Amino acid sequence: MKSFKRIAALLILCCFLGGCQPSKEQPSAATAGSEPADTTAAALAVPNDYVSDGKEETFTYTDKGGEEHQTVYRIPKLNFTDSDAQAINAAVSEKYGADFEAAAQANGAPEYLSINYGAFTNDDIISLLITAEDRTHHFTYSAFNYNKKTNKQLDNAGLLAYLQRDYDQTFSDLQDALQDDYLSKYQYENFPDDYYYQLEMTAGDEAVRQSTLYLNENGELYAVCTERVSLGEGEFQVLISAT
Repeated sequence: MKSFKRIAALLILCCFLGGCQPSKEQPSAATAGSEPADTTAAALAVPNDYVSDGKEETFTYTDKGGEEHQTVYRIPKLNFTDSDAQAINAAVSEKYGADFEAAAQANGAPEYLSINYGAFTNDDIISLLITAEDRTHHFTYSAFNYNKKTNKQLDNAGLLAYLQRDYDQTFSDLQDALQDDYLSKYQYENFPDDYYYQLEMTAGDEAVRQSTLYLNENGELYAVCTERVSLGEGEFQVLISAT
């Protein structure tokens, strides 16, 4: 993958064109991790014959003003009996099971306002994208890929092999896209001392390869990536096109 010189060049260009302040306001913790509507889980697919709700619960809570609200938690289950499908189901249950329990016991709004999922079938591949929205309206994601023909869970390398996509080139392109997304959102009048460190932790070779690839409802290759910043919670998950 390409070196980090590209990042420095882009930063220099931004400073030259915008006087090092393309944005007059620093990004806030409330908006820094937000995603455009077309790349969040707003357009989740309806479960199909291969996928059903593994668990669904509706929780009712009362806010500080006394107003009552309801929120729904849903997680998927692959309707296959092989060991790989069951391993995915177990991983999903383990990751989100405690959130169901916490919501049931919450005094007021639970930590997550919603947990939902999309189930996307593209030829032999079933991709699950689980989305949790917290009280600050930030999103976290989990993605899983399963080949229903071979009954095997696919990691990044397995998915790219199925798609006949070059592994190194795909992650090189993803690195470019993630760098561009980061630089478009996190520009400051006075850059924090650890800005370049956070940028390296976001879009360096090792960080990018920790992303999880999946196919969306249109068969497009996307990745769950983590952007790290010097504000708020410190890191935010985003969905970046790898097509």
